[in-house]
Amino acid sequence: DLGREVTLQSEPQRVITMLPSHTETLCAIGACDKLVGRDSYSNYPAEVEMLRDVGSAFGPSIEVIVVLEPDLVIVDESSDLAASLESLGITVWAGSAQTFEEVFDTFDTLGQLVNREAEAAALSEQVRTEIEGIASLVAEQPNPTVYYEIDPSPYSVGPESFIGVLLAKAGGNNIVTADLGDFPQLDPEFVVAADPDIIILGDAPYGESSETVAARAGWDSMTAVNADQVYELDAATVDAVSRPGPRIVEAVRAFAQLLYPDLID
Repeated sequence: DLGREVTLQSEPQRVITMLPSHTETLCAIGACDKLVGRDSYSNYPAEVEMLRDVGSAFGPSIEVIVVLEPDLVIVDESSDLAASLESLGITVWAGSAQTFEEVFDTFDTLGQLVNREAEAAALSEQVRTEIEGIASLVAEQPNPTVYYEIDPSPYSVGPESFIGVLLAKAGGNNIVTADLGDFPQLDPEFVVAADPDIIILGDAPYGESSETVAARAGWDSMTAVNADQVYELDAATVDAVSRPGPRIVEAVRAFAQLLYPDLID
């Protein structure tokens, strides 16, 4: 995603990932055994927590990365980490999925990087099939209006963001419109005026709850609050929702279960 050309002389055997979605993808395509280090936030699957923690993209432990002698480091495109590692002679690929479709492009690219192309193609097919299966189940149902909260500022998700697409696949009608952007900070009065049927709190692991929402000025008048349809996501579900990786299936299923509890197991 930085417009560079990355050449691998042979299949990498010592890989470090600096994004949780990349870690999860490599494990999902059968390349978990190649990992020798991971970023501080990678916690799934559980086995990766045994790997060496090399910090985060914006606070990396360069010395530890060098000591691990990776033949490939997979990073995001937003930090300066790629340039720092490249200057040390380390092979780096930089990129991340920003949209729903780019999730599958990233599967393919990571599969190519670690010689697991067939496994990556199978993963893409499986994830698409499972998501479309859920979408077909809810296709004929009424679409409740939904407000998804990233944090109480309040920040939310637009319909064209990858989280917004997951919400739509699950049958939700996002109160945020495309013109507001992918991850907009909203005026609280906008949320109150939209009066969503359902509120989903992606910030519940950080202290927000149905009680704190009801205590906000004017929010106690909203349909979702009065109908007890303010839902608090646990940390594992928030990870699945916020990481553009193989667990987006779990994210769609979790949304659909909240929107249609009698329809989705």
